[in-house]
Amino acid sequence: MTSSVTLNETMSGWIQAGPDGKSEKFSFTITVFFANKINPFGPQPFKGIARLEDRGYEALVEGELSLKPTGPRYDLDFNHPELGLLRIAGEKTYSIFDLVRSMTTCPLTVYQKGDVIGNAEVAYRDSLIEFPFKAVGFSSEESAFLPYQAC
Repeated sequence: MTSSVTLNETMSGWIQAGPDGKSEKFSFTITVFFANKINPFGPQPFKGIARLEDRGYEALVEGELSLKPTGPRYDLDFNHPELGLLRIAGEKTYSIFDLVRSMTTCPLTVYQKGDVIGNAEVAYRDSLIEFPFKAVGFSSEESAFLPYQAC
């Protein structure tokens, strides 16, 4: 059983996708398992839950987080209740001139079968000071993803 560093975070904001272009509340909670010890800046797998909050809808989300010096990149897939399988991808871009916003906010593009069908924006809304204590952990891959097995 391999153990490694894990990252647990929730990002929330909005998503706008599909033919009607209606914006709705969107969030995801993910657990990232840093399995690639050779290159921690390479894509790292995650699992979690995506939510469309106004509908009370939850779905399993899977993807990869890539840490970069300029900001993390998120690539995630989940089943939307009306649009089917969506890929949502984007990255934070750190800026010294707007440091807090650039560290917490992530613009995203929404894809369906490779075509752009919308956009989204999420942000980390918990305390940045508490982030290392609340979000960073250490566990086995099996136990890190255990909460998402029943989904």
